[in-house]
Amino acid sequence: MTSQKIDELMSEKTATNDDTILNCTLLCSLKACQNYLAKPFEYGRKHVVRSSLIHNSRWLLGIVDNGDISVLETNYSTVLDNVAVIQYSTSVLNKPQHHSNTMDFRDTKDCDWFPIKTLTWEKEKRGWSTVGYLQHSGSLLTLKEIFPNSKMGFNKRKFLVGTLPWNPFVILNEKRNEYTGFTMDLLRHLALVLNFTYEITQPLDGKWGAQMENGSWNGLIGQLERRDVDLVAAPVAVQISREKVVDFTIPYYYDSPAILLKKPDQNAKKWRTLIDPLSEYVILCIFIFLPVTSLFLFFFEKYTPYYRRIENRDKVRGLHHFSDSLWYVYGALLTQGGEHMAGSSSGRTFLSCWWIFCIIMMATYSGNLVAFLTVTKEKLPFSNIAGLVEQGSYKWGTLEGTVFKTIFKTSTQPDNVKFWNGVVAYNKTNPSILSADPNVQIRLVMEGNYAYVGDRTPMELAMDNNCHLAMVLSDLLTMQFAIALPNKSPLTKIFSDEMNAIFENGLLQKWKLEHWPKHGICDNIPRKESTPITLIDIHSSFYVVAIGVFIASSFLICECFKWRYQRKRLMQDKGKQTPHETDIVRIKSSLEDSMIY
Repeated sequence: MTSQKIDELMSEKTATNDDTILNCTLLCSLKACQNYLAKPFEYGRKHVVRSSLIHNSRWLLGIVDNGDISVLETNYSTVLDNVAVIQYSTSVLNKPQHHSNTMDFRDTKDCDWFPIKTLTWEKEKRGWSTVGYLQHSGSLLTLKEIFPNSKMGFNKRKFLVGTLPWNPFVILNEKRNEYTGFTMDLLRHLALVLNFTYEITQPLDGKWGAQMENGSWNGLIGQLERRDVDLVAAPVAVQISREKVVDFTIPYYYDSPAILLKKPDQNAKKWRTLIDPLSEYVILCIFIFLPVTSLFLFFFEKYTPYYRRIENRDKVRGLHHFSDSLWYVYGALLTQGGEHMAGSSSGRTFLSCWWIFCIIMMATYSGNLVAFLTVTKEKLPFSNIAGLVEQGSYKWGTLEGTVFKTIFKTSTQPDNVKFWNGVVAYNKTNPSILSADPNVQIRLVMEGNYAYVGDRTPMELAMDNNCHLAMVLSDLLTMQFAIALPNKSPLTKIFSDEMNAIFENGLLQKWKLEHWPKHGICDNIPRKESTPITLIDIHSSFYVVAIGVFIASSFLICECFKWRYQRKRLMQDKGKQTPHETDIVRIKSSLEDSMIY
């Protein structure tokens, strides 16, 4: 059996998800055994399948030699976890005149027992421990498990683990060079249960993992692709394109993307207080409905036979004049009515329905106005990615080398395409919008008119200590964080099985309670059901009075000009008329002035 044959067997087992142990038996001299074990099991991180033999195989060595087998303790075989040795004396070998390549036990006694020894850990190194005895007849006497290391996980094997700081999953204390956090608690538990040690490293580019133009990957995913590390313990999101180059265990945390932005200044739109209780569509309908309703009221009062006996009715003010109908309908909307009343049945019926409409509208408006004045309601400029890309006042960005960049860059959905085109355009003037540092993204958000798309959890932590931030959830995708291993790694199932056990015993929830903050400074601010009304809350009502003064002044000026014009014409007519006609014109002028005012 060659090392190539063993590699083929292990590759076949991995491809078929066969998790059974590979059992190998060697019968040779001590020197031959040393030479054989030296080459195929030299540990190399880049040979994932071969290195998995350390744990996924059992080796029974029949060594025919009178030498001291303790030399194997420092040989390459010591990297193997499950090695058992039966040492035979060279006296069992046939003499030259007998059949070659056979063993002869005739010089041994039936009661002779050959010890079975296995390599087990001692305080400083591995040493031989007797686990049983074997007679040449085949009788077996076991004192304990022949391969005790098979129940000891990875037997203190040292893994190189890649990660990146990402609060609260991975927190780096640079002074002590110590890693803590939710994911680090998970890694420590896996190391304890699976019996391995680890050394933590970070990718030089500080990125999470995105595919580059040449097809290779950068960041943490690139480390696994190049076999620079044994596994990645970080909040790395599972994605289809990533699964082509690495393996993921079952997820240990589910998160959702969100949009972080600075809360708009509530006082900037306080002038809209009087119109905010109603939507723009409702206000538009009311403004259209006022003249239409006035026109109907004018029609009912103008052409009803009810007033047929009244002579010279057109010279008397009333609802049969459109201006009087308009002012009455407007006054009814303000629950004040007007000077004139409808006398006909058609007019009264129409006005009764209009009054019901006015009562409903004013009750609804008054109730909402009280709510808007006493309770502050934050209204964000958008609620999703589609709203973000459609508005024109905000710029946006995301983290470089993350799953978000991959999704937006490769997506064909219109909103995602607009988002990525915006990122490319904004990046030309401000490269920080693609910064891989979340603190830079939050700083841009605090500067105003900027939206940051990323993980929800870090945003929640930032909002706990900064009351000026707001968050909008996005339906972009459901993020699943998992432990990543090299592609087609035989160790993936081992880690996934232990992850299932962690789920069942509730350890993940315990670690989450330890690392997620319970109360931030914003949570300590008392939340009142109502707030006192200040001048800025109702300053729009003063604007209404000012607008009314302006419009009334405009009408006053127009009326003065009209009056002067009429008086000038009257004086011109007086010069052309007889004294009798002058008296008649004076009487008509007086009547007209009374009708005007």
